[in-house]
Amino acid sequence: MHKSVLLLASLAALQATAASAADMPLKAPPVPYTSYSWTGFYAGGDVGGGWATSQSTILTQTPGATPPLFPVGYVASPIDYSGPLGGFYAGANYQFQQFVVGIDGDYNWAGLTGTGADTNPANGATSSHSNQINWVATVTGRVGLAFNNVLLFAKGGWGWAGFAESSATSNGAGVLKNTSTGTSTHDGWTIGGGLEYGLSPHLSAKLEYDYIKFDTATVTITETSVATGAVGFPTRSVTSSMDMVKAGLAYRF
Repeated sequence: MHKSVLLLASLAALQATAASAADMPLKAPPVPYTSYSWTGFYAGGDVGGGWATSQSTILTQTPGATPPLFPVGYVASPIDYSGPLGGFYAGANYQFQQFVVGIDGDYNWAGLTGTGADTNPANGATSSHSNQINWVATVTGRVGLAFNNVLLFAKGGWGWAGFAESSATSNGAGVLKNTSTGTSTHDGWTIGGGLEYGLSPHLSAKLEYDYIKFDTATVTITETSVATGAVGFPTRSVTSSMDMVKAGLAYRF
């Protein structure tokens, strides 16, 4: 009799405990964030630095400049540039499974500067140069491999940059003979790559490297004679290339 009472009491207690547990709210485990999508449009800003080099060859002289201080065919010393840059970029992506394809464009104001000097051993003439790159832009296709909100990407396309130059040329006796200035736009192919990280569904940050190999450009400069004020327009053949490292932050629409 006592055993039956104890058994019934135990079963009632277990039933009450189970009912009480069923009434308690259940706390769901955290769900890992594994559904980041790279598909869509984006726009943002970037900052960074650039390094470049250029080298010019004299194609033509100012008519009447006899004898020329630097002859046709003279290859000047290379000029190395460095400095900051910053601007904006925009593009669009489409993701299928882990693969991402898209198009990207950017425009950056630049403060890359470089100086150089040449001496003609035949006559002792000297020329000093002060050059700069004022802006750079690229339009590229982009392919990537996504690991949730981390994207590894490569890019390739076309790039442009605005160059400016000024020079002062003296004869072997150190007498300033002429000054020259010029501006030109160089264009060529570009490749690059980097890493982009999704901070949130609508915000991402990136770090990338880009290289531009500009086509050989024919540049016309304005040359002014110090003695007479006469102005001529000699031409130069210029080869150049550029490296950039940029960090950016974009809003994803």
